[in-house]
Amino acid sequence: MPTFAHRLKTAIFGAPIATDAARPVAIRTRVAIAVFGTGMISTAAYAPDAVLDALRGANLTSAMPWMAAGVVALMLLLGAAYRNNVRQRRDERADYGLVREKLGPSAGLVTGAALLVDYLFTVAVSVSALAHFAAYVLPISDNQKTMVGLLAIVVMTLLNLRGVHDRARVLIAVLVVFVAAIVVLLLVGMFAGPEIPAASAAQETSTWSVVIAFAGAIASGSVMMTGIEHVAASGPSHEAPQGVRAGRTLLITVAIAAAAFFALSWLVWHFSISGWAEGPAVLKVADAMFVGTWPTVLIAIACVSILYAAAASVFKRFAGLSSLLASDSYLPRQLAMRNDRLVFRGGVLTIALASAVVVVASRVNLQQLIHMYVIGVFTSIVLSQIAMVRLMSAKVALETEPREELRLKALRLLHIVAAAAAMAVWAVVAVFNFLNGAWIAIGLMVILVIGMRAVQGHYAKVRQELRITDNDPAAALPSATHGVVLVAQLHRPALRAIAYAKASRHTSLTAVGVKIESHAARELQKRWLDMEIGVPLVILDSPYRDIVGPVMEYVKSIHRESPRDVVVMYVPEYIVGRWWEQFLHNRSSSRLRSLLLRTPGVVVAAVPWHLESAADQVTSFEPARHVE
Repeated sequence: MPTFAHRLKTAIFGAPIATDAARPVAIRTRVAIAVFGTGMISTAAYAPDAVLDALRGANLTSAMPWMAAGVVALMLLLGAAYRNNVRQRRDERADYGLVREKLGPSAGLVTGAALLVDYLFTVAVSVSALAHFAAYVLPISDNQKTMVGLLAIVVMTLLNLRGVHDRARVLIAVLVVFVAAIVVLLLVGMFAGPEIPAASAAQETSTWSVVIAFAGAIASGSVMMTGIEHVAASGPSHEAPQGVRAGRTLLITVAIAAAAFFALSWLVWHFSISGWAEGPAVLKVADAMFVGTWPTVLIAIACVSILYAAAASVFKRFAGLSSLLASDSYLPRQLAMRNDRLVFRGGVLTIALASAVVVVASRVNLQQLIHMYVIGVFTSIVLSQIAMVRLMSAKVALETEPREELRLKALRLLHIVAAAAAMAVWAVVAVFNFLNGAWIAIGLMVILVIGMRAVQGHYAKVRQELRITDNDPAAALPSATHGVVLVAQLHRPALRAIAYAKASRHTSLTAVGVKIESHAARELQKRWLDMEIGVPLVILDSPYRDIVGPVMEYVKSIHRESPRDVVVMYVPEYIVGRWWEQFLHNRSSSRLRSLLLRTPGVVVAAVPWHLESAADQVTSFEPARHVE
């Protein structure tokens, strides 16, 4: 019978999945849009608020449609450029692999750090927006919004640890409902909306203030581009030809996101929505448009659903990218390991914990989070476009066909313009919003780059230390081996340790006890002689009642006499079956073993003795079933 803990683990996380059961699945374009594009499309739910917030400070909200058009133009430009990215590189490494290959490992490392920061803030922004939408239609206070965001992260984490595969029909339904909600809002707003109010007397604004406001509005609206790298990495999931189909998926996703954003931005302007201080602009539009609360509730449900789907999908992409960085020795190698559910558990837990910290620290403040959000993705975009310029230049240099050469030069020009536009957005956000939160994202990227370089340096040093050389001394046999058995008291575990030590046929064999109390030491010596064990017993004096110190000194004394010899220390240990029993046994032996392992020329042999509780667990263990 399986134990309760085993049954609970299976119920929550599912039965183990065999490696052979993991088969790649090729999906069609309409499914790929729902699976990979929800992150980009969902941004339309809160991007109009970001543009409106940038314009409101300079009293320029009347320019909302023009700023939205500027954002759409930028989206179409970068979408066209990324379509060529996907066609040139169809693997899951996407921007990270492209930049690493064309611009070098250092630039690739910066790209990887930027994407990790982008994914982190994607989850934080999505769940924060989700909390704001839920609070608009439910009795949720400002203090409870943080709890809503954390609850969403917990649910996403559990489902991702279980390895729940994306249900195509569910994601398609979520996407269709969200787009349908926007279409309904647009149609009703166009034919049943109020007259556009006459322009009020505008306050005199300096040209410099106007330029800053317009640049800030387009830069804030550029949050719409977050998620494009996720779509660009979808190549391996498409049917052949993967590059063509992935490029088509990306263009359609960009078109849907751009249309949704422009439609909602126009409605916000049309109904003179003032900003998100009183709630999400999309829901305020619905309030102004419909009588009663139910239409607004339905719109909120559509927005919450796609925001949840967007955040949940990023968990897998973050875990996948962190596994790639780990395989390149930039992150701990544990992040490249899949668990028994074929999930990169380390990556999932990392983004869950990090995003929870961001949500709590920011108190679901969307205005501040969005400024952090844009920095990461546009760092990646700028570097990837520069890499594409270099790739296109190399292809132009090798091309001999005039027509194909002209096409390649046109693509190179496209990537040059895209890189310049992305750099301009990055500069605007980094300079004008530096104190509003952009510095946090930049700081995180710097810390990640420094940390990943340190990890890479450590692994490189370890590889050098472990490299086998000619006539390697590690292969030399020791001059002699000395067996030492720790005997705290004479019982069955001690007898088993002595038996194992005898079977190893060491050059010398000694049992060691420590005198904590005089009568206990005398009793041990008496029983030892009576049982005629055949191994000399050495009692070490310990005036301060410490077991570890005298044993360590005894082992070191053997080494001082014969530095080339090896000491094998046998330590009997209890194997327990209940978690709380760990605190009742093995405390001194664990500390001793830890110190001995750090001593050169010492081998520690833990001799297990299974208590009844542990034996029950072993007999009740049910082998893992392979799930197809």
